[in-house]
Amino acid sequence: MSLWHIAWSYLWNRRLTTAMTIVSVALGVGLISTVLTLREETRKRFEEEGQAFDMVVGAKGNPLQLVLSTVYYLDAPTGNILWSDYERLREEEGVTGAFPVGMGDTYEGYRIVGTTPDLFEFDWGERRSPFVVAPGGRCFEAKMEAVVGASVAKDSKLKIGDQFVGTHGFVDLPGMEHADKPYTVVGILERSGTPVDRAIFCTLESVWHVHEHGNHGAHEHELEVTAILVKLFSPAMRFEFKDAVNKNYNAMAVIPVNEIQKLYDQLLGTAKLVLLAIGYLVVVISSISILIGLYMAILQRKRDLAVMRALGASKGEIFGSVLIEAFWVTVLGLGAGWLLGTLVCWALGNYLSQRVGLSISAISVTPDLVTSYSAVILMGLMAGMLPAWQAYRTDVARSLAEL
Repeated sequence: MSLWHIAWSYLWNRRLTTAMTIVSVALGVGLISTVLTLREETRKRFEEEGQAFDMVVGAKGNPLQLVLSTVYYLDAPTGNILWSDYERLREEEGVTGAFPVGMGDTYEGYRIVGTTPDLFEFDWGERRSPFVVAPGGRCFEAKMEAVVGASVAKDSKLKIGDQFVGTHGFVDLPGMEHADKPYTVVGILERSGTPVDRAIFCTLESVWHVHEHGNHGAHEHELEVTAILVKLFSPAMRFEFKDAVNKNYNAMAVIPVNEIQKLYDQLLGTAKLVLLAIGYLVVVISSISILIGLYMAILQRKRDLAVMRALGASKGEIFGSVLIEAFWVTVLGLGAGWLLGTLVCWALGNYLSQRVGLSISAISVTPDLVTSYSAVILMGLMAGMLPAWQAYRTDVARSLAEL
């Protein structure tokens, strides 16, 4: 009979205690797995979307607010800038794409975004475009035509040919609907796993038309847009272009990916450290449980160890069998914790997909995760050292004399 089999048999004989220890290890590992996986996956997905546009130009204010409102549709816009700024900006050297967006209304909580068909027709290169209209539909062409994101269509049950009315502002309030100016759905976007899934797109003329009041039409005044999404010839031009816009325009230029990185470093970085500390604390407590459990088990089976020695087992084999028990408990706890963390990440991923429009993977192997798992195994083995040493020092003669 191998030492691995003997160790497993002893664990099985006290399976209730073993199961409780495994659960305690799994809780700590699950928390560590969840924190590291979610942080890495959300960071990657947010930065991927932030890289979609090299620059966002909008009204002066909070840079992060501008990015969250125009790229991720998560915040209120900072204000409006002039349409003439867009016309001037798109002619700047190095600009390969400039896409104006106009906001102000929602439908069932989803943003209605006015823009131009250029956003749908732009060549995104190797990056998969989120602006792909599903078969049977088309891009908007006329005023009050709309293309809805995949999540919008699913949740609101909107189909091609349906009509709906927007609500003024970003909160659904009774009496704020533009009941006399309905939109008609002409297309539904294919699901892309991006914030685009949670938005409704139409022409800028639609947005201006909806907000005309009385006899004072929007076209009697200087037209405005909420922001301009900019693609440059090269990402290396971002900082120079940003400085030029901030200097020469009555507007603010922001690099989206930089703002998202700041958000993670300043806010989520601290939260990560706190949650990881809690996770490691749980693992340490679990290691103490392994130590106590194995130590008590050694005291209870001194005679068994003495018999093994009398039958020819060496002190090293006795020492090894106890370490194997610690290894079994740690690895099983690690496996259960990984499964628990994966399930939690899957559930939170679905939630984020619905709330933010970002699809994240529940499984992510990173250097931090490998290091954390290695540390857990090391702590488990260290917890088995004292009981193993106690077993190693077993007095064969005295233990056999007590039989």
